[in-house]
Parts: sequence; C-alpha cells; structure tokens
Amino acid sequence: MSVYTRVDKGQLEAFLRNYQIGELVDFQGIVAGITNTNYFLQSSTGEFVLTLYENHSAETLDYILGLQYHLASNGVACALPVLDNNARLYSSLNKRPAAIIHRLPGLVCKNPTLENCALIGAELARFHLAGRGYTLNRGNPCGLNWCLVICDKLENYLSDSDRQLLLEELQFYQRYPMSGLPIGTLHADLFHDNVLFDGASLSGIIDFDYACNDVLIYDLCVTINDWCIETDGGIDQNRMLALMQAYQLLRPILEQEQAALPTMFRVAALRFWLSRLHDQFFPIAGELTFMKSPDEYKNLLLKHRESAI
Repeated sequence: MSVYTRVDKGQLEAFLRNYQIGELVDFQGIVAGITNTNYFLQSSTGEFVLTLYENHSAETLDYILGLQYHLASNGVACALPVLDNNARLYSSLNKRPAAIIHRLPGLVCKNPTLENCALIGAELARFHLAGRGYTLNRGNPCGLNWCLVICDKLENYLSDSDRQLLLEELQFYQRYPMSGLPIGTLHADLFHDNVLFDGASLSGIIDFDYACNDVLIYDLCVTINDWCIETDGGIDQNRMLALMQAYQLLRPILEQEQAALPTMFRVAALRFWLSRLHDQFFPIAGELTFMKSPDEYKNLLLKHRESAI
C-alpha cells in the first residue's frame, strides 16, 4: 500500500535469489493504502506483490500469511503467498520482514453493485467456513482494549462533542454481552478496496493485516459498512440484502447473530472512525502515503445510533 521503506534494484535482485520466480523485470511502489510498504513486482515468470511489513511481529506474520496460504489452498479466492527456497512464507528485506504474494488479476470495484455485493457475501461465507480448519489463533488487534487505548491517546486532539461521542460508544461496547455469538477466523478489514474483480468475476481478497479470531458477525458488519453505503452516508438496504442473502446461502446467520447486528454495526463503525482519527493525528512518515477521512465513519456511526433509537 503506501511506500514507507525504499527498496532499490540491487536489494531486490539479491532478495529474489531466495525464490524460484525467475529474474526481476520491473517493480514499482503502490500508492494506495496505509499500513505496509508494497510494490508491484514483475519477474520473468509472472506478476507478484512484494510486501514489507512495517509493524508486524513474527507471530502475527505467521498467522496472517499462514491464513492466506490455508484459505487459498481450500478454495477461497485470495492471494497466495510464495514460499521461499526454505519453504518459509516470509524472510527479510531492507531490515523488514517481507513476503512475495501472487498478484491477482483484476481491479478494485469503486462503486459496488448488487452483483458485486452478492459475490463478496458468498466469498466471505466461504472464508468463514474454511477458517474453521485453521489452527493458529490471533486476538483482534483492534478490539475493545485497542479502542480504549486509542481513545485515551486522542483525548487532547478531539472536540468536546467528538470526545463525548467516543466515550458513549465505548461504554455501549463494554456493556454488550458477546457470549453466545459464534467466533471464528475474520478478515476484519474487508473493504471494497481489498477485493479485486476481473470483469464480472471476483478475482480474490487481499490485505490480511487485521485478520484475527473474533465474533463472525462483526466481520459481516465491517463489510456491509463499506460495501453498502449510500451517497448520504447511510446503509443501502438493497445492497445489504444482496450481500447477506448470498452469505446465508452458505453459512446461515443464527438468531443471536441477527439480534446483535445493530450493535455490531456500531462497533465496526467505531473501530474505523478511531483508526482514521489516529492516522490523521499520528501519521506514519512515508515516501508515498494515502489517508482516508475519519468523518465518513463518524457520520456512519451517528446514523447507526439514530436507527437504533
């Protein structure tokens, strides 16, 4: 996504000797995104994405890259990591953990249609079902404890009204009982710009940085909050219905999950409002950076609150 760590041709050529993907032909930084350094990479055997992880621990990389490998090997449409000559999912480049991942064909769908929403609903269900066989576990890196820490960090940067809204939503989050809701493997960041479409077909899911184990219905709400937004910032009911119906054909949503939807929509909106506020006030220095507006998720949170009254 954004370029924080520069890689020169010589460094990359030396790195590629650890892989069986041929000779380097070309590479260029990817401008969009926030968390890692990414390059498009063309070799004599094909096209790939090179990712340098700026903040992840070895344990986290074992989880997210292992999950990608597991899902792709079990029929889920997602980018497959390339193993190096020692059968490792990642190694080191320019003092950063780095992985090479097959580049999927297609483009991001900027304005999701009913058909796009149905396709991602079905693929998310396949993701959740295939995730049952994944043995590693990772707590949600942006769960309640993270929300509380970020809220404290932002306290002196916010208006009184924003600070009050955050406190009210965090109290609401803390009071809601999560017991009884099915838990599994989540993508947790399944925005439309993390999915590629090749024409009318869904090519695959990318960017597993926030993948974790948590409440499954939360993952569905994160996805709907992005894919089904109207121009006024509210939820498009038709697109949401298309997405949820396609999901439920493969993994039926339980009664207790249906009851939790209004709460999970608010929790999901809160999480991304907080992360965007944090990126706004505490940006990571980089050569090329892309930042998303926090107001989109603040407005969505307010709409979810209104609909719950």
